Amino acid sequence: MENDNEYELIVSQGKLPLWRVIVASLFFSFMIYMLYLLCLLFSKVELDNVKPKGIAGIIEIAAFCFAGGVSFSITKNILIDLDKEKLVSIYMVGPFSRKVIKALPELEYISVFKIDEYKYEVNLWYLGNKHYKMYTFNEKEPAIQFGILAAIKLNINLLDATEKGNYKWIEKETI
Repeated sequence: MENDNEYELIVSQGKLPLWRVIVASLFFSFMIYMLYLLCLLFSKVELDNVKPKGIAGIIEIAAFCFAGGVSFSITKNILIDLDKEKLVSIYMVGPFSRKVIKALPELEYISVFKIDEYKYEVNLWYLGNKHYKMYTFNEKEPAIQFGILAAIKLNINLLDATEKGNYKWIEKETI
């Protein structure tokens, strides 16, 4: 999370894990191979002898591989501007990015909760049960500190749900 003059809060997904990069590159490589086969098919065979189902199958597999590669290589950043009441989601695949600007929904609270023995997640809740997954931590204390900082920046309450069955509200006045 960084502080910028234009945005109150910037949440970045960060770098992709190595396993996701490898899986995405396998999908993209297989897509290129399918397109290569398609080019070979068109250059070696007369078009009168080519069956449309074969061409459609190769194109379908290439499209599936492209979609798989994109899904494993996409990252998302969230920018929140309280003054202009806008929420900017930036989706990136490599050097390509797309901004989606929306009106800022009414933010309700930040929650920090334990996912499993080694993971804590910080979420930004809005409109009842809708939320943005902000970040996942391996330790409790950094997750709580991040939640407190985000709650201060957004001027909302914090729910400490790190202990199952023992939820504690931390009011914004006491942060």
